[in-house]
Amino acid sequence: MDATDATNNYGLTHIDHTAYPATLKGKSIASLLWIISDATKARDAMPEGHKAGYYADEILYCGMEIQSRRNH
Repeated sequence: MDATDATNNYGLTHIDHTAYPATLKGKSIASLLWIISDATKARDAMPEGHKAGYYADEILYCGMEIQSRRNH
């Protein structure tokens, strides 16, 4: 785990909603799309797994970063 994720008392991994989006600012669109693809595959493989919410958040934040760039 890195500084952008943590495990709570229930064993579920969750994302740092402040730090993680900040890490995406320096990534290329291609990298963001790869993260979305990879996280989607992981989430779909184990939708009830302990990281399912983390992967969903990754997908959301990467999509938000792409959309933000398109709007500027």
